[in-house]
Amino acid sequence: MKHFLQRLTELVKGTLALRCSRGKNQPRTQKGEMTERLTIGQRVVHRRYGAGVVVEVRQGKEDEEHESYYVIDIPSSALKVYLPVSAAQQANLRRVSSRRRMNHALKILSGEPEELPKDYRERGSFVQELMKDGVVDSLAQVVRDLVALQSRKSMSSMELALVTNAKRRLAGELALVLDIDLAQAEQRIENALRRDEVE
Repeated sequence: MKHFLQRLTELVKGTLALRCSRGKNQPRTQKGEMTERLTIGQRVVHRRYGAGVVVEVRQGKEDEEHESYYVIDIPSSALKVYLPVSAAQQANLRRVSSRRRMNHALKILSGEPEELPKDYRERGSFVQELMKDGVVDSLAQVVRDLVALQSRKSMSSMELALVTNAKRRLAGELALVLDIDLAQAEQRIENALRRDEVE
């Protein structure tokens, strides 16, 4: 038992040392993360802002810190994100999900909701952490569980904003993946939440 605990301690220390030794310029290896240069027309997902399309590579002005920027149009938020080309590989970008993964997310929406923390502050922190990773399954889980909670009790303005944001980001990626407009994607989400048939 003593040997086991000693070995476990060594492994934990080794893992922490590996994490700390990673420079900020080293790309993470999370599945789906972007590691190549972006091209105009490429579809990507920003883990904070949602799914979008690279529409331009803009040259920076002489007084700006970076020489050039990717311009990413985020239709679901009517937003344009300016991402320095030199920092793109370290940014919170991932590839858009496959059709199979999006269909799985729709099935998550139509599944049984999970119980969220009862304290609203703890619940808000939990939901924000799920949304932070930007993974489509996590967004679907957030939407499903908060909508279920909303049907049972009144929610805070922060929680209402979270569910709206999660729905918008999920719909934005669904629209890009399935080549449908945003309204159709939103309807697909509502159908799944009502447990209508999911393809």
